[in-house]
Amino acid sequence: MKYRFLGQLLAATLFLVTSFAQAAPELLFSATPEWVEILQPVESKRPAQGSVRVHLSNSQIRHRGKEQQYYFQVMVEPLNQQGVSEIAELSFSFFPAFQKLWVHDISVQRNGERLDRLQKDGFKLFQSEQELANKLYSEQWNALYILEDIRPGDIISYAYTIEGSNPIFARSDFGRLYLSWPQAVDRRFVKISSDKKLNYRFNHREYPVHKTQQQNNYAYTLDLRDVAGVPMESEYPYWHDPLNYIQYSSYDNWGQVNDWALGLYQVDRSLPEALKRKLDNWRTQLGLEAAVSKAIEYVQEDIRYFGIELGINSHQPRTPQETLEKRYGDCKDKALLLTSMLAHMGVQSYPALVSSSRGRDIGEDIPSPETFNHVINLIELNNREYWVDATASGQGIDIENKGFFDYELALPIAKQTRALKTVEPSSEQVASYSARIEEQYDINAAENRAKLQVRSHFSHLKAEQVRQFFLTADSEQIKSSYTNFIAGYYPSVSTNPEITYKDSLQENQLEVSEHYQIGDFAQLSSARKIFSLYGSALVPYLSKPQRPIRQSPLALTHPVDVQQSATVNIRGELLWQEELGTTTIDNPWFTFTRNAKLDNGALLVDYTFKSKTDHVEPQDVPNYLAQFNQLDKALQYKFWAKGEASSERNRSQEMKNLIKSLIRK
Repeated sequence: MKYRFLGQLLAATLFLVTSFAQAAPELLFSATPEWVEILQPVESKRPAQGSVRVHLSNSQIRHRGKEQQYYFQVMVEPLNQQGVSEIAELSFSFFPAFQKLWVHDISVQRNGERLDRLQKDGFKLFQSEQELANKLYSEQWNALYILEDIRPGDIISYAYTIEGSNPIFARSDFGRLYLSWPQAVDRRFVKISSDKKLNYRFNHREYPVHKTQQQNNYAYTLDLRDVAGVPMESEYPYWHDPLNYIQYSSYDNWGQVNDWALGLYQVDRSLPEALKRKLDNWRTQLGLEAAVSKAIEYVQEDIRYFGIELGINSHQPRTPQETLEKRYGDCKDKALLLTSMLAHMGVQSYPALVSSSRGRDIGEDIPSPETFNHVINLIELNNREYWVDATASGQGIDIENKGFFDYELALPIAKQTRALKTVEPSSEQVASYSARIEEQYDINAAENRAKLQVRSHFSHLKAEQVRQFFLTADSEQIKSSYTNFIAGYYPSVSTNPEITYKDSLQENQLEVSEHYQIGDFAQLSSARKIFSLYGSALVPYLSKPQRPIRQSPLALTHPVDVQQSATVNIRGELLWQEELGTTTIDNPWFTFTRNAKLDNGALLVDYTFKSKTDHVEPQDVPNYLAQFNQLDKALQYKFWAKGEASSERNRSQEMKNLIKSLIRK
């Protein structure tokens, strides 16, 4: 998660839950609107630190039915040249389809003198499609203004208003405003006014809110002083936002949000006749459950994922007819198409609103449409519930075996919906990153080389992930990726391995076979060869905190269920190995076992890892790190072998030499 100061203070001060479109936007200029309360920065005893000092961050929002105005004012001082680089380019984002951008002020205070820097022809307007990489097109525009002759100690002030709201919403009075940033703020002012009474909440620290009412005008004001900066840590759970914000909404419950969404997602039974015949044939020839699976596969694979989210189409799906004609659609288009197809077959299903970025955290939200950014399907079949993401691909054929994306909470768009619903998998199996890895080492101890064969069995979510890699990478990329992974443990691995795979779409399983030649397998000299095995299949799922002392939770990969087994055949003599038996590490975050044994001259080492949660609370990170370090140490298993058989006397002496060499190391 990256927090660049200017972008956060300008664009992310308010989450604008809107989208967009216009060919040639017009930039407007005016004095500060009369409804805006004029503010000045305050004296602060806080010493100047870092590269910039924020003297004032002022957000004032006015809602009147569907109309809304967002006024922003910032006064910021660069403390050094780094600070100048951070704040000397101003960028204002807006959606011209229904928004107007009014610029009121760009000025600089230097040595007590105000210098007007606003030049109307100084703006560069350009489209900024930040979501295009995610196959979404919204026609967002940026107005860029580059400040000249900015020096440390200058106080830069700018103010602007974004006017207008997306007409898709029945009302505009919802949103959220940040109250803190990585940088400290001398004065943070927020005023929200509406012709309706608002509900509000804070995600972290709560502040007193001054509330007033004059006839049909409700105002909510916060005036904060010396707001501390938030130390930014990495490895956050996806649902955790470390910055403090206030969320507000005039919606009283999720039923009201559902009532708004019902008008957008009307099941369309007027499907094209060709599609109806296709659906009827599937049901007749395959049976109902297989026909449902076939319909899901059709929407996932034959309708490509792409969204043109202009104006009301940010939230209103296109008709199934239009989606079928274009052969593409975004999440809401695909969800409505699938719902309509299943309705033709007599299967009850619902589009369901979810958050792909916040998961369980939406359960804390005050109800509003801005909570959601994605649409999936809830399907009722054979007295069971299935949650399906129609935008996914490469998920196999059978609905029973499709990988499960845990969005945790959803709002099914149905007449009876009055609350969020828990998103649960049809089985524990489909919800796990599941892998079973079988390795066979054939070691020539005398020549210090080995043949390594790896067979990896993946299912459900992990199979889908690996399948996508094989579908998009060429043979050289595949070889390079796999070889470099092995080279991280055995640097002398050959660079031309044999990599093949077998795919079972019906079961949603995939098997990969790898064959390697490894030279210089041992760590020590030819007289004393120490060989090592590694639980390498577990490593991609393990999370070692970069900062053990944290203020925020630490993200863990979850759910994970991985098994790795290594069989070692030695051409030569096994003289010593680490302790045989089972090592177990069990704690609130994961269970790990390593079992080592000898079987008919072969050394067998098995690893298992199963996660229990997706995060570690900050106060528990030091304990988790201690447990992680134990696991990390147990991942490596060492043994000593030589090329020829030894007498009992020689073996005893070799063991003594080995121990001495290890002590010296």
